Amino acid sequence: MIEIAGKKYPTLSDLLKVPKEVRNKRNYLGSPAIFLVTDPIVKNATLSDKKFTEAIVSDQNSRVKVKIWDEIVQSELLFAHYDYSKEYKSFSLTPISIVEIDSRPDLYEALVKHFETKKYEECLKFMIESVRSEYLKKLLDTIFGDEKIHYLFINATAASNNHHVGKGGLLFHTVSVAKVSLNLISSYPQLNRDLVLTGALIHDIGKIETYTYEPEFEYTDAGKLENHIVIGLKILTRAIDKIPDFPSKFEMILTHIIVSHHGSLEYGSPVIPKTPEAMIVHFADEIDAKMRSAFDILDEIDDGWTDRNQFLGTDLFKWR
Repeated sequence: MIEIAGKKYPTLSDLLKVPKEVRNKRNYLGSPAIFLVTDPIVKNATLSDKKFTEAIVSDQNSRVKVKIWDEIVQSELLFAHYDYSKEYKSFSLTPISIVEIDSRPDLYEALVKHFETKKYEECLKFMIESVRSEYLKKLLDTIFGDEKIHYLFINATAASNNHHVGKGGLLFHTVSVAKVSLNLISSYPQLNRDLVLTGALIHDIGKIETYTYEPEFEYTDAGKLENHIVIGLKILTRAIDKIPDFPSKFEMILTHIIVSHHGSLEYGSPVIPKTPEAMIVHFADEIDAKMRSAFDILDEIDDGWTDRNQFLGTDLFKWR
């Protein structure tokens, strides 16, 4: 519940706590609710030309796809009546008022997803300390020891949609990719552990300048013009320039890990992974992004099948 001017409004998580079997009336918690409307937003109309919007609404803990009986053109705060369809297992919302995020940053802060960061900051620190290579350890200390980079990194989102969207999402995703990478290389001792770990920790570092932080997660000008891979290479180059005699082979392999981690030209990498270390980081990145996306999508339904998801390339089945 969120209290505004002495009145309490339920959020999405409050609505979802009520079993679907008893969601049998409008505003079944006794009052309208408040929602954060996020991408993707698709405008549509019925056969009788009644306008509606299909969008994702969320709060700090939940997100679902809904139908909104109005035209929504961007991310907004929405006060609305809500109805639950047992047949379609989905919500429809009738807006009471639509509030720009900029005008109520307090409400946005109360609704936007925050990833838990303290534990993951400790994991990041532990991983950096575990690097035995003198030069790679200096590189990580140079990057993450920079006060501005550190602040941006622990507050950044990992994406504007699809996976790890929210404050701290980049830190959560990065540490998770590093964990998956370390688990994978435990079966392949011929790999260079320190290069894999360093590559995993910096593979998305360019995202600190790719997305805005307030009031919503949108592309910056640099994010649109250069993308996070190019920005990441710039950050890597600046850090290496501060380390005398940094090995050129290390620079080459780390550069390759960053530029190839999306796996193919089709998905934004200028080259495909061509070293075992780059392959590991790419696979770990894909595993974590797709698993997080799958969990988020399944959270949107009570049971049964989801709609087909473009990012995953399939629909999903929720069996428990």
